[in-house]
Amino acid sequence: MKLDKYLFCTLLSLALFSCKKEDGETSQNQKKNTLTDVVRDNFGLTYLATSLYRSGVDETLRQPGPYTLLAPSDAAYKALYYNPAAVFDEPVAKLAEENRYHVLKAEFSFSGKPLKMNQEMETLLGTKVYWSRVKRGQDTITTINGGRVLQTDTKADNGTMQVLDRVLVPNVHATLKEGLAANTSVTLFYQALKFSGLLETLTGSIGYTVFAPNNDAVKRYGYANLEAIEQASPEVLKAWLSYHIAKERKFAQDYFLLTPAGTTSYAAQMLNDQVLTVNLLGEYNVPNSFTGITLKGTGNSSAITPVKTDIVTGNGVIHVIGEVLK
Repeated sequence: MKLDKYLFCTLLSLALFSCKKEDGETSQNQKKNTLTDVVRDNFGLTYLATSLYRSGVDETLRQPGPYTLLAPSDAAYKALYYNPAAVFDEPVAKLAEENRYHVLKAEFSFSGKPLKMNQEMETLLGTKVYWSRVKRGQDTITTINGGRVLQTDTKADNGTMQVLDRVLVPNVHATLKEGLAANTSVTLFYQALKFSGLLETLTGSIGYTVFAPNNDAVKRYGYANLEAIEQASPEVLKAWLSYHIAKERKFAQDYFLLTPAGTTSYAAQMLNDQVLTVNLLGEYNVPNSFTGITLKGTGNSSAITPVKTDIVTGNGVIHVIGEVLK
């Protein structure tokens, strides 16, 4: 029954796409190659086409614009959904927020752009994404919010499309403080920051990267609950918490971009002036491949694999980890 439902939804969505396109073609004012048309004509963007239709953002991408569409590939969506029809089970409001975050308010081309890190661009959602462009070995690598751009500068009548290897999580929090407060998996870390006096550091305009231990990690470290944190010395809390914060916004792949080709680690300077080793992971014998990072504090006995990376906020990035850095 579930498979039948998916097949029915997929066929229905394709039929509706066809009807909408045919209806549009009867209007003399309708553009013939809008960003919506470019997506629908691309067999590698089936999930995105379904999501745009379901959310209604496909209608926006028919307008004169100009816009830039950050288009997650089907491979990116498959990490989240069983098949394109499964997108129909998502709330429309969620898809609309997500899709508006993938549309820039102006046309943006990477052709001829300088090599820079984390340059901001405003989205239709009203918050920003951050692009980096780096020469590494023989390759020029372009990323947005730490996700790699697979195909650049596909032109449409009303803008440009950039194909990504991931679905971007919308930036909905103005500060790291707000982003941490909204994440229930790091409640004890948030409270420790609050009682140490470090939390307000994460509210300003200066960008930071936060490696946030989840609740289980903080409990194993010796703080079983909020009461244990409240009873701790603020200076003791600050001593270990400051090893989890670094100045400057860095997505996981940024550490890879900032090192020469062939390099396997990056030395990150933390707020307590100690160094955190960020190990770079890639596919064996695939030049300039990047699959993730692990972390090794000076006192950690083994490397730590992040639970979740690249949670973007207005003034920095959060990476959730499963152990406390020592």
